[in-house]
Amino acid sequence: MALIPLDRQLLQRCFNHESGAWNDFVDRYLGLIYHVIHYTGYLRSTLLTPEDVEDMASEVLLQIVANDYSVLRSFRGNSSLAAYLTVIARRICVHEMTRRHTGRV
Repeated sequence: MALIPLDRQLLQRCFNHESGAWNDFVDRYLGLIYHVIHYTGYLRSTLLTPEDVEDMASEVLLQIVANDYSVLRSFRGNSSLAAYLTVIARRICVHEMTRRHTGRV
């Protein structure tokens, strides 16, 4: 499934730094990000505290907005935005879980 017009408009609003755009993005995708975090923890047999989940969700969101949304600007639109964000969130979670397990900062 390709990028739908609603998500295309949402991305453009974020890139243009329109008022409320980031809040709309978070409202639309935070549930997905939490789901990915929980499911990734489950698949890796990693017990996550509510604080761990919040920290990882914050890290995912921070990396999405870093460098003027460079992660989102790299999105080509060949899939749904949800599918793309699932991959991004999973990679960040695995990295964070590995970092925490090995004690690296």
